[in-house]
Amino acid sequence: VKYEDQRVTFAEWNAIKQANTYGEGSQLPILVLDDGSTYWNQSFAILKALAMEHGYMPTTPACFYEVEWFYSTAIDILEKTERFVTMQDDPAQEGLDAWLAYLTKFMNTVEERLSDGRAHLGGNEVTYGDFSLLALVTSYYENPNGKHEFIKRGTATLMAQCPNVNRVLTPMKEMCEATIAGLNSFV
Repeated sequence: VKYEDQRVTFAEWNAIKQANTYGEGSQLPILVLDDGSTYWNQSFAILKALAMEHGYMPTTPACFYEVEWFYSTAIDILEKTERFVTMQDDPAQEGLDAWLAYLTKFMNTVEERLSDGRAHLGGNEVTYGDFSLLALVTSYYENPNGKHEFIKRGTATLMAQCPNVNRVLTPMKEMCEATIAGLNSFV
């Protein structure tokens, strides 16, 4: 899929948001469609729309269930207020411990789910769920630009103990290698 990835700083985004450039109340990410005047936001909605356009939607009810199970489980963890500790400059250790515990519980749950040997998150086909798992892992678990060494060390140790998750992620990492490399240089 061809696209132009434009990154903005917090200061740049604040100016864009104040000007309502992409509509009132818009949040990142923003996808500007080819017509230049249609804007989509909300990462999950964008991902699913692009998956539909490019053939990455689940094709069976069982596959759909597995992918949506992952989404629902991920949202359960990402809605925890403990995640805000990652945005603090000098958080209390107990906050870091709590967030790492949530990340660990979630990844162990996914690891167990994938222990049946399936090739992809939903079964035998690559779906938007695989892209979502990849985004989650590269953002929270393997992010070299993460703010807190404690979390980076803890999630690195955890991911080394998740052979099933890593098995499912390997083809996705290969498919998205250039994009992942670009993320590593962005702070």
